[in-house]
Amino acid sequence: MRCTWCDSEYTFTGGDHLSIDEVMKRVRDFACRLVEVTGGEPLAQREAFDLIRRLCEENYEVLIETGGYVSTEDLDPRAKVILDVKCPASGEAERNHWPNLARLRPELDEVKFVVADRADWDFARKVMGTMTLKTAPGRS
Repeated sequence: MRCTWCDSEYTFTGGDHLSIDEVMKRVRDFACRLVEVTGGEPLAQREAFDLIRRLCEENYEVLIETGGYVSTEDLDPRAKVILDVKCPASGEAERNHWPNLARLRPELDEVKFVVADRADWDFARKVMGTMTLKTAPGRS
């Protein structure tokens, strides 16, 4: 995806390949129990689902911030999903994988909309109404 709002363009090229074991060692070295898997579209990475499973097996609290165009069907159910539904101004709205919304768990997962204008706002409201998504307490 090349969303207008991308905050991680550095993920488009370069980088180092690390094995899952190497990633796990680095995570352990932080001595923090919360891990967020993000950076472009993490689920498009070949081994992302295995990494997420390993993190969950080691009792990390795992958040997955996904752009929403890759299916979350095979995601470890212990991981929490932050699903970024792409609005029209993002330039990527046609790539939303709508079945992902049906897999969201109301008390665990989150939906994110980046809204640029009234058309995006109307789009987000329509999606929320169609999917009967709930707003977190204190948010509107």
